[in-house]
Amino acid sequence: MIDLHNFERRLRAFSIDISLAFLLIFCWLILAYNFEQMPNQTKAFIAVGIIYLVMIVPHFLKKGQSFGKRTQKMLIVRKDSLDSVPPLWLLLLREIFKMTSIFITFGLYSFVGGIITNNRRDGRTIHDFIFRTKVICLTPTVSGSYLNKSTGYVNDQLKGWNSHD
Repeated sequence: MIDLHNFERRLRAFSIDISLAFLLIFCWLILAYNFEQMPNQTKAFIAVGIIYLVMIVPHFLKKGQSFGKRTQKMLIVRKDSLDSVPPLWLLLLREIFKMTSIFITFGLYSFVGGIITNNRRDGRTIHDFIFRTKVICLTPTVSGSYLNKSTGYVNDQLKGWNSHD
Protein backbone atom coordinates (compact mmCIF):
# COMPACT_ATOMS: atom_id res chain seq x y z
CA MET A 1 0.00 0.00 0.00
CA ILE A 2 1.31 3.39 -0.93
CA ASP A 3 0.85 6.02 1.76
CA LEU A 4 0.99 9.09 -0.43
CA HIS A 5 -0.80 12.34 0.09
CA ASN A 6 -1.62 14.60 -2.78
CA PHE A 7 -3.51 17.81 -2.12
CA GLU A 8 -4.47 18.25 -5.77
CA ARG A 9 -6.05 14.80 -5.95
CA ARG A 10 -8.00 15.42 -2.77
CA LEU A 11 -9.18 18.78 -4.13
CA ARG A 12 -10.21 17.15 -7.43
CA ALA A 13 -12.11 14.44 -5.56
CA PHE A 14 -14.04 17.03 -3.55
CA SER A 15 -14.68 19.05 -6.72
CA ILE A 16 -16.09 15.98 -8.46
CA ASP A 17 -18.43 15.29 -5.54
CA ILE A 18 -19.63 18.89 -5.27
CA SER A 19 -20.05 19.17 -9.06
CA LEU A 20 -22.23 16.07 -9.06
CA ALA A 21 -24.28 17.48 -6.17
CA PHE A 22 -24.81 20.82 -7.91
CA LEU A 23 -25.71 19.12 -11.19
CA LEU A 24 -28.40 17.16 -9.34
CA ILE A 25 -29.56 20.32 -7.54
CA PHE A 26 -29.78 22.15 -10.86
CA CYS A 27 -31.94 19.34 -12.25
CA TRP A 28 -34.07 19.43 -9.07
CA LEU A 29 -34.58 23.20 -9.31
CA ILE A 30 -35.68 22.93 -12.93
CA LEU A 31 -38.11 20.20 -11.94
CA ALA A 32 -39.25 22.01 -8.78
CA TYR A 33 -40.04 25.18 -10.73
CA ASN A 34 -43.27 23.51 -11.83
CA PHE A 35 -44.26 22.71 -8.24
CA GLU A 36 -45.77 26.10 -7.50
CA GLN A 37 -47.76 24.84 -4.53
CA MET A 38 -44.59 23.57 -2.79
CA PRO A 39 -43.10 26.12 -0.36
CA ASN A 40 -39.68 27.51 -1.26
CA GLN A 41 -38.31 26.33 2.10
CA THR A 42 -39.19 22.76 1.18
CA LYS A 43 -37.49 23.13 -2.20
CA ALA A 44 -34.37 24.50 -0.49
CA PHE A 45 -34.41 21.71 2.11
CA ILE A 46 -34.52 19.09 -0.66
CA ALA A 47 -31.66 20.84 -2.49
CA VAL A 48 -29.49 20.76 0.65
CA GLY A 49 -30.50 17.14 1.20
CA ILE A 50 -29.20 16.29 -2.28
CA ILE A 51 -25.74 17.56 -1.31
CA TYR A 52 -25.72 15.41 1.82
CA LEU A 53 -26.90 12.36 -0.14
CA VAL A 54 -24.15 12.77 -2.75
CA MET A 55 -21.59 12.80 0.05
CA ILE A 56 -23.13 9.98 2.11
CA VAL A 57 -24.61 7.40 -0.29
CA PRO A 58 -21.27 6.37 -1.86
CA HIS A 59 -20.06 5.09 1.52
CA PHE A 60 -22.83 2.49 1.44
CA LEU A 61 -21.52 1.30 -1.95
CA LYS A 62 -17.76 1.51 -1.33
CA LYS A 63 -16.89 2.18 2.28
CA GLY A 64 -14.28 4.91 2.60
CA GLN A 65 -14.71 6.29 -0.91
CA SER A 66 -16.97 8.97 -2.33
CA PHE A 67 -17.45 9.10 -6.10
CA GLY A 68 -14.64 11.65 -6.35
CA LYS A 69 -12.26 9.69 -4.14
CA ARG A 70 -12.95 6.56 -6.18
CA THR A 71 -12.05 8.31 -9.44
CA GLN A 72 -8.92 9.78 -7.86
CA LYS A 73 -7.95 6.39 -6.39
CA MET A 74 -8.06 7.60 -2.80
CA LEU A 75 -9.39 6.00 0.36
CA ILE A 76 -10.35 7.16 3.85
CA VAL A 77 -8.59 5.03 6.46
CA ARG A 78 -8.03 5.14 10.20
CA LYS A 79 -5.16 7.39 11.21
CA ASP A 80 -3.18 4.55 12.76
CA SER A 81 -3.63 2.00 9.97
CA LEU A 82 -3.31 1.86 6.19
CA ASP A 83 -5.62 -1.11 5.72
CA SER A 84 -8.33 -0.31 8.22
CA VAL A 85 -11.33 1.59 6.90
CA PRO A 86 -13.36 3.23 9.68
CA PRO A 87 -16.81 1.84 10.46
CA LEU A 88 -19.68 3.13 8.34
CA TRP A 89 -21.22 5.15 11.18
CA LEU A 90 -17.95 7.05 11.66
CA LEU A 91 -17.63 7.76 7.93
CA LEU A 92 -21.19 9.07 7.84
CA LEU A 93 -20.62 11.30 10.88
CA ARG A 94 -17.40 12.58 9.28
CA GLU A 95 -19.23 13.56 6.08
CA ILE A 96 -22.15 15.12 7.95
CA PHE A 97 -19.74 17.14 10.10
CA LYS A 98 -17.73 18.25 7.06
CA MET A 99 -20.74 19.36 5.01
CA THR A 100 -22.46 21.03 7.97
CA SER A 101 -19.26 22.94 8.74
CA ILE A 102 -19.07 24.08 5.12
CA PHE A 103 -22.69 25.28 5.19
CA ILE A 104 -22.44 27.02 8.57
CA THR A 105 -19.26 28.89 7.60
CA PHE A 106 -20.45 29.64 4.05
CA GLY A 107 -17.51 27.71 2.60
CA LEU A 108 -14.81 29.19 4.83
CA TYR A 109 -14.31 25.75 6.40
CA SER A 110 -13.20 24.42 2.98
CA PHE A 111 -10.72 27.24 2.56
CA VAL A 112 -9.19 26.80 6.03
CA GLY A 113 -9.24 23.01 5.67
CA GLY A 114 -7.43 23.29 2.34
CA ILE A 115 -4.70 25.42 3.87
CA ILE A 116 -4.26 22.95 6.74
CA THR A 117 -4.21 19.97 4.37
CA ASN A 118 -1.71 21.56 2.03
CA ASN A 119 0.67 22.48 4.86
CA ARG A 120 0.76 19.10 6.58
CA ARG A 121 2.95 16.19 5.56
CA ASP A 122 0.19 13.67 6.17
CA GLY A 123 -2.46 15.82 4.44
CA ARG A 124 -4.93 15.62 7.32
CA THR A 125 -7.48 18.34 7.88
CA ILE A 126 -9.91 19.38 10.61
CA HIS A 127 -12.46 16.59 10.18
CA ASP A 128 -9.62 14.05 9.89
CA PHE A 129 -8.33 15.14 13.31
CA ILE A 130 -11.78 15.00 14.90
CA PHE A 131 -12.64 11.54 13.52
CA ARG A 132 -9.06 10.16 13.62
CA THR A 133 -8.91 9.43 9.91
CA LYS A 134 -6.69 10.27 6.97
CA VAL A 135 -7.06 10.11 3.21
CA ILE A 136 -4.48 8.07 1.34
CA CYS A 137 -3.67 7.73 -2.33
CA LEU A 138 -3.85 4.14 -3.51
CA THR A 139 -1.52 4.78 -6.45
CA PRO A 140 1.30 7.24 -7.17
CA THR A 141 -0.80 8.82 -9.94
CA VAL A 142 -4.45 8.69 -10.94
CA SER A 143 -3.60 6.96 -14.22
CA GLY A 144 -0.96 4.72 -12.65
CA SER A 145 -1.42 1.10 -11.74
CA TYR A 146 -1.26 -0.21 -8.22
CA LEU A 147 2.26 -1.13 -7.19
CA ASN A 148 1.68 -2.98 -3.95
CA LYS A 149 -1.68 -4.46 -3.09
CA SER A 150 -2.68 -4.93 0.49
CA THR A 151 -4.91 -7.63 1.89
CA GLY A 152 -8.37 -7.29 3.31
CA TYR A 153 -10.77 -4.49 2.60
CA VAL A 154 -8.33 -2.31 0.66
CA ASN A 155 -7.54 -5.19 -1.68
CA ASP A 156 -11.27 -5.54 -2.39
CA GLN A 157 -11.43 -1.81 -3.17
CA LEU A 158 -8.66 -2.18 -5.72
CA LYS A 159 -10.52 -4.75 -7.83
CA GLY A 160 -11.44 -3.32 -11.19
CA TRP A 161 -8.90 -0.49 -11.10
CA ASN A 162 -5.90 -2.42 -12.31
CA SER A 163 -6.17 -3.98 -15.74
CA HIS A 164 -4.32 -7.05 -14.46
CA ASP A 165 -7.16 -8.02 -12.05
